Order: sequence, then structure tokens, then C-alpha cells
Amino acid sequence: MRATLAERLRQPGIVVAPGCHDALGARIIEQAGFEAVYMTGNGLSASLIGAPDIGLLSMSEMVERGRAFADAVRIPVIADADTGYGNANNVARTIRAYEAAGVAAVHLEDQVTPKRCGAMAGIALISADEHADKIRAAIAARQDPNLLIIGRSDARIPNGFADALARGQAYARAGADLVLLEMLQSEEEIAEAVRAIDAPLMFNYVDGKAPPLTAKDFERLGVKLMAFPVSSTLAYAQMMTAFVAHLKEAGTTAGGPQRLMSLHDYEHVLGKDRYQ
Repeated sequence: MRATLAERLRQPGIVVAPGCHDALGARIIEQAGFEAVYMTGNGLSASLIGAPDIGLLSMSEMVERGRAFADAVRIPVIADADTGYGNANNVARTIRAYEAAGVAAVHLEDQVTPKRCGAMAGIALISADEHADKIRAAIAARQDPNLLIIGRSDARIPNGFADALARGQAYARAGADLVLLEMLQSEEEIAEAVRAIDAPLMFNYVDGKAPPLTAKDFERLGVKLMAFPVSSTLAYAQMMTAFVAHLKEAGTTAGGPQRLMSLHDYEHVLGKDRYQ
């Protein structure tokens, strides 16, 4: 799967990787025909411990979910690796663990530890030089050159576009296979980042925070990899809120706000026939 993603990103066009917080979601994304799936740290924090994305999950918890995703699907898994869970030595261990888990790509962000969701206020960053050292440590630690290291900067909101762009350029020079600038605010910023950074650009589409563009628009602007990190978790939370409200009020699942998947279709999603 690593070789598949690396080769696909060298070809024309954009790769769209919807995010999800569990292996069931990953299988549904695969069966819908997407080329890759994104493992969301935000959604995992919500689904595993019912807490916001403020750096509470450990490296081992994240890696084990990455292994579950990679075991469940035959499309590449792109994983959130937060800050690498410490300094450059921790980053090297994190990369080795994710590589053994079978994921195809990881992104490392330049926040202090503990980090927080890139859409939150109060983000604090390490220096660009320190994060470039982390990227170099990640590259040195991987055994498979097809494991893609994505250098991520969260500088756009706290420090402005100029600093985010400079950091993206520095991470590309450090050897990042792709660069992710979180929270770019306009088509103009996206186009300038594509032009100025000597590495393919990844974009995280955070609902309510990203420019209202389609995947085709991002492809036109030159973005190579696009993730929807938290959208499916938001959809799940909305669906569950409506579902339990109806169940509490009506005392039955019948006639609810959304038709339930049949058990037959559910078992098909899970590949039940493979086990008989």
C-alpha cells in the first residue's frame, strides 16, 4: 500500500482521502471507491476517550489504531502522528512503530507537546529549525522509502501566512515528501503555497474553517493530497444525537430520523463471507 500511494502521488490529479475514526469507517470509505483513507487524531480522541483533541492520546494508542485500519482495508492509510510524541528521538520511535503497523504515510506537526487541534485557539509552536530536525529524524528512521513523511505546520492562524509558508519551505528542504499547511484561508494562499514550496501540497479540509471549494477546485489549484479529517466524525455525532433523541422520545428505533442499514448490508460491509 505504501508503494501504491507513493506512485499514485507521482501521477497527475489529486488523491482524496476521507477521514474516519475506526476500521468500520475505513472499510466503508474503501468500498465507496476512494483511493486512500485518513486516520483522524481528532476523531480518535473523541471515539476512544470522549475527549477533545488536546494531545491526550499516546503514541501506542494511535499506532494500534493505525494497525487496525491497515489490517481492515487494502487502500493506503494516512495517519495523524501529532507532534511525534516528543523530541527527535521520540519521532524516530514513532515512525518505526507506524511503519511496522502498515500505514502508508504520517504527518508530523510543529506544535509544542501536548498539541491541540489545528482549528482551536491558543496553538503554540516549536521553532521551524526544531521541526525540520524532527522531519530529518523521521526520514532517517524509516526503513521503507515509500513510507511518506508529511511535514505539517500549524502556523497559519497564530503567526500568519508568511510564517506558515516559510515553515513549509523549510520542511520541504528538510526532506518532507509532502507539506501540509493547516488552515490556509483562501484560494490565493493555496496557489501561492503550491508555487513556493518544493514539495507536493496536502490540504486538510476542516468543515467551517476551509475555503468552500470542491476536490476539483483543489486539484485545479495544484493540491496533490486532500483529506477530510473530521467530517465523518461530525456526521456520526450528529446522527447519534438525532438517533438517541428519537429512541428516548419514541421508545423504538422505528420511524427514526435516518433509516438504519439492514443487517444484511452491514454484514456485507464487514466482509462476513470471508470468514465462512
